[in-house]
Amino acid sequence: MTDTAQTVTVTADVPPEVLFDALTRPAVHAAADGSGMLRGVSAGSPEVITAVGDVFGMEMTAEDGREYSVDNHVTAFDPGTRLAWLPARRGKPPVGVEWSWTFTPEGNGTLIAVTCDWSRVTDEAYLARFTLPRVSAEKVRATVDAVIAATHG
Repeated sequence: MTDTAQTVTVTADVPPEVLFDALTRPAVHAAADGSGMLRGVSAGSPEVITAVGDVFGMEMTAEDGREYSVDNHVTAFDPGTRLAWLPARRGKPPVGVEWSWTFTPEGNGTLIAVTCDWSRVTDEAYLARFTLPRVSAEKVRATVDAVIAATHG
């Protein structure tokens, strides 16, 4: 059986609410990207994510250098606890990949768990084209470290 999710966990000396607040700003996503795929926030995106149903756009660069745009559809918004979204090509429905950040208080800090879950992907062409997860655990870790650093700035 193939795993259908990848989770990276990191402990930070930052309160969950501070990390969550940073992640609600799409500009932080672009600045903290460890994958090298995010070029910036799309015009018209909200400055702050505030609820399930919000959509924030990102300008991306594919592995082959091709530029494209995605709309991230917020699927979970639990202040200080969890933020998740389904990315979709601009103008298309999500394929089923969900990115989720969970923040659990631990001592004076936070246990951060970032999960890429592709269990809902059913598009055979997508599954044939991409090896999932598309972002390595090392690049996810780099993103988490950059988000943590952004809270110290």
